[in-house]
Amino acid sequence: MKRSSRRVAFAAVLLCLGAGAVAAVMLWPREATEPTPPPAPLANNAPAAPIAESAAIAESHGLVTRSGVALDLRMKSGEVVTLTDRAKCGELPCPAGLATSYRYLGWDEKVGGYRLSVAVNAAQPMVLTYGDDDPTMLDSRHEAENLEPTPLPAKAPAAVATDESLSGWLKDLTEERDETEKPAIAAHAQRIQRDGGKLTVILDDKRRLTFEDDLVCGQLACPPQVSRSFDYVGDSPDGHFHLVRQQWNESESAMLIDGTGTILTLPSVPSFSPDGKFIVSVVSDLEEAQPQRVQVWSLADGKITSVFAIPARSEDDTVYELVGWSDASHLRLKRGPWGGDKRSPVTLVRDSQGWHLLESGNVE
Repeated sequence: MKRSSRRVAFAAVLLCLGAGAVAAVMLWPREATEPTPPPAPLANNAPAAPIAESAAIAESHGLVTRSGVALDLRMKSGEVVTLTDRAKCGELPCPAGLATSYRYLGWDEKVGGYRLSVAVNAAQPMVLTYGDDDPTMLDSRHEAENLEPTPLPAKAPAAVATDESLSGWLKDLTEERDETEKPAIAAHAQRIQRDGGKLTVILDDKRRLTFEDDLVCGQLACPPQVSRSFDYVGDSPDGHFHLVRQQWNESESAMLIDGTGTILTLPSVPSFSPDGKFIVSVVSDLEEAQPQRVQVWSLADGKITSVFAIPARSEDDTVYELVGWSDASHLRLKRGPWGGDKRSPVTLVRDSQGWHLLESGNVE
């Protein structure tokens, strides 16, 4: 996809998801994991680059350089993609999935690009493509489009100035996002702060949990696989929990955060029951693998506990949409195949037997 087209597409996704997130929270009048308290702070902001990377950089003909936590990779256009390590999110270690540790492993001739490790103990290397189109990250096992291997360029392309439209694109994108979340932040000014691309949640002990956008990587928009942004959605009816939405790779997830910094990652922006005792998150797209399609969590006594889930069946493409709560024990949903227009009404019910799904009077 050409650069301008991908920027427009990403902006459209960001704005559409924003509208949906606000609607979901106002309904109260990735496999989900159990919430884990943040571990002890790390001594340094990021681990040191291994010696093996230094050797690979030395053999890159000037295409790759490192400056502290920043890894610079020059593209065929002469522009530079900068990938930045991040181990801490403000004053706390980043939650699982947000910590980054980029290491250059060498040139990949099969795919044609930079072979990278993107996180500590990452299971599978990625390849940042080097070509005429916008750079993207592919699994190193990706089937190469070119039958012939792509050798490492003999020298780095000449440096070029940054495209002036990049800053305008970023400004337009973030200003719209910031304007949308402004009322929610204003209502919680002692707890939530926005500073440019940084969103901060102030915890009970005054530590700062900060989420920072990765939208621009050096001279280019970040590759879609590592591009992400964060916005504040709102709080629970009792004010004990805060919701932060993460948008990434044309999809989204949400983080439910309590005053101690405990984080529960959810597959989508959830809906609180009218009495604030439960929270429900559903999967409405399958851009990423989702082993559970509906999740219900209890928030009793300020503790997060899983009480019900609908797992995906084999080759299951079923997705759900939130419609609204009838009362604290009945949540109306729509269900249907991903990518299709057909949706059927179902109801998530809580009774003496617990939570279950009803369709046309039948228990599923």
